[in-house]
Amino acid sequence: MKKLISLGKLALSILFLSISLTSCKIRERLVYLHNPVGDTTQIVKNTYSPILRVDDQLSIMVGGSDQEALAPFQFFSGVGANGGGQQNMQMMGGINYLIDINGNINFPVLGFVHLAGKTRLEAVIYLQEQLSQYVEKPVVNIEIKNFKFTVLGQVKAPGIHTVSTERLTILEAIGKAGDLQITGLRNNVLVVREMNGQRIEYRLDLTNKSIYNSPAFYICQNDVIYVEPNFTANFQGTNFQTYTQLGTTLVSIFLSVFTLITLTK
Repeated sequence: MKKLISLGKLALSILFLSISLTSCKIRERLVYLHNPVGDTTQIVKNTYSPILRVDDQLSIMVGGSDQEALAPFQFFSGVGANGGGQQNMQMMGGINYLIDINGNINFPVLGFVHLAGKTRLEAVIYLQEQLSQYVEKPVVNIEIKNFKFTVLGQVKAPGIHTVSTERLTILEAIGKAGDLQITGLRNNVLVVREMNGQRIEYRLDLTNKSIYNSPAFYICQNDVIYVEPNFTANFQGTNFQTYTQLGTTLVSIFLSVFTLITLTK
């Protein structure tokens, strides 16, 4: 009898220990950017800028002091004159351009201008240099109008998402999709990117701070993010309920037997 009681206590201790260890493991798999050593400080270099590519839709606005010279490059809502005799024009907004299959836009006066492969800032500087032949000290602003990405798999809001910013991290992109579901695999998120005629795949572990150094930490236009189902997703629905009920029953039987043995001691 004493041996049975000892075995029962040992089994119960092992059960509780297993539950504790399992809980710790589950937490590590669910927590983003897991850092067991405590608080850290990391210098952030704001050097990222997206690369312009084929099929990007750009809004380009050109400004400057000489409104007459700027006229071929702008759309205006009206023309008038102020008290000093200078023209006063109100700009409606930038003109939309699509980067074609050759990486060019068809720009007024300049003709075909190659922008694919340049960052937004590089494109701004390049256009300003080209326009300086016709306009004194031109000011150019470029905005990417169709910055979009797709999130699929185990997230709360899968689909195509469009943003107005050109600087978006993988964490922000997942936030736009409503965050990962509990069934999402956090340590093997796939990012598919097309660049220079190649399709590149990146694997990210969202539980590890090493993602800060990944080329896919910042999202590019038309990236596809796929979150795989984790182990628990395979037990959803009827199967999950069946296994849960079976486990609960077995634990109840074990505790009942152990209690009876203890009482009859």
